[in-house]
Amino acid sequence: MDSIYKKLAIVGEVGAGKTQLVNVISEISPFATEAKSSVNIGKEYTTVGIDYGRLTLAEDIALGLYGLPGQKRFSMLWEMVRSGLWGLLVLMKFGKDFNQEALDTLLDFYRPNENNLPVVIGISHCEDAADTELNLLSSEVEATLERHGLFTPIIPVDPRSIESSLMLLEVFNTLNESLTDYSEQYDYDLIDNGAKINER
Repeated sequence: MDSIYKKLAIVGEVGAGKTQLVNVISEISPFATEAKSSVNIGKEYTTVGIDYGRLTLAEDIALGLYGLPGQKRFSMLWEMVRSGLWGLLVLMKFGKDFNQEALDTLLDFYRPNENNLPVVIGISHCEDAADTELNLLSSEVEATLERHGLFTPIIPVDPRSIESSLMLLEVFNTLNESLTDYSEQYDYDLIDNGAKINER
């Protein structure tokens, strides 16, 4: 039986919990590329390359976990894992101002609609956040997603918790199953300005 390899890109700003999440759910010793920060970012080390881990989803299915810096200057690293993604997890750190431009840049780069790529927004460091504050941030994020034609789950997550982190994978699995069901129900004819959908 041939093995299947899937990839999950975990992209986010400094301190959002990318490295922690990979460490928590990887079944191998993660490969990390961290360096001591020269500025005060709330922690001593920060990711300057790719954090890599792996998780077995089934007997013949492995999931590669790629933690990537969220800054545009690291887009060459985004490109390295862009092809054939199983999902795109965008981690945001609660308590920082919402960086709309950074999210726009990520979505423009990965083009989830064009690539049938499931996206989940994870809000970290929000354990003590008031519901009104979380709702306000979610509304800002939703407005940006809608401009890209996306209706994406926005989920509080604790990257230190294996249960919370694995819950995100369950969401991706559900989203991928929905995409598979949809593609089996419809076929597509390419037309000049896009795709015409024909119900089977």
